[in-house]
Amino acid sequence: MRGFGVPIAVIHSLFPDVGIDLGTANTVIYERQSGVLLSEPSVVAFDARRGNRVVAVGAAARAMEGKVPDRIRVVHPLHAGTISDFRAAHTLVTTLLERALNLKGTLHPRVIIGVPGCATDIECKAVEEAVAQAGARKTVFVPQAVAAAVGAGLEVSQAHPSMVVDIGGGTTEVGMLALSGVVVLHSIKVGGESMDRAITARLRSDHFHIGSLTAERLKIQLGYAGRALGREPLRVSGMDQVAAGPAGRSIPEEMVGEALLESLEAIARSVRFVIEATPPDLAADLLETGIILTGGGALLPGLAGFLGERTRVPCSVAGEPLLCVARGAGEILATPSLLERVAPQADRLTRWYRSIRLGVKESYSP
Repeated sequence: MRGFGVPIAVIHSLFPDVGIDLGTANTVIYERQSGVLLSEPSVVAFDARRGNRVVAVGAAARAMEGKVPDRIRVVHPLHAGTISDFRAAHTLVTTLLERALNLKGTLHPRVIIGVPGCATDIECKAVEEAVAQAGARKTVFVPQAVAAAVGAGLEVSQAHPSMVVDIGGGTTEVGMLALSGVVVLHSIKVGGESMDRAITARLRSDHFHIGSLTAERLKIQLGYAGRALGREPLRVSGMDQVAAGPAGRSIPEEMVGEALLESLEAIARSVRFVIEATPPDLAADLLETGIILTGGGALLPGLAGFLGERTRVPCSVAGEPLLCVARGAGEILATPSLLERVAPQADRLTRWYRSIRLGVKESYSP
């Protein structure tokens, strides 16, 4: 096909459809033809003594955390799925999208962004302005649970249920989908960062202080759900409050598992809530379709089995769970029929919710 004498493939290469997963921990930018264009931590560093000049964005800013002088502010623009610093969020989105576009060599893309169910109209507007400044010609919003389901390869247009649990850095989104619509949507402010804080608090109770990067390393290397895997303790450095100085300590995986349990139980309760709020005939079909886990939290060893035991529904982890939201968002935008079904006449999240209000059960927990 050609448009105005130019092949459609050329038009799509110059004006692509870009999906963005604006996460609390990481931001992923995806384009259907090229795949992942960019994946960076959602972190920005400012120099307070130079008029809050931007020092670094993404991985470089993340590496500065806990290691810079007081004049350097290392900011996480999103906290628990919501924007906590609008200027930093604007800088993050603009900078990363410009990087992705420079890598791709394209102009004026359409952009679709997966956002938590608890996102406000003001937050969506701030992100929309940042994306427009980076060169996007149109911005569409879609709930993360919907994008995650599409990115995981679920058939959301069918009558049978598609249930997804997207465990991100700041929130966990649990969605029950059918016939391209949301049947039940539940969002809780529990995710990877709350798990990191729980590990830090557990060690602090033993008078040993560690930073967020160390807590994250313990979660990744020793974290688990259910039964311990028998891994060797991990030696980390921190501040011994008893000795009043830096020290090393070997941390057993059982201690990490104990710290994570409260967050994991909260996720399990959220999943059970969605199942109980689903119409019985639809919920019964879950025994065949199961539950799909996406997001970085899905990589926690044993989590699928843990949730399966708590819900009595088979659970499995999606392929490349970290990329599901961005990939699904890109697929939705690149498929006009799917975009029309999941986000009819919507270029703002609130309009999308209003258009299906009568058919949605929504719930958000702090």
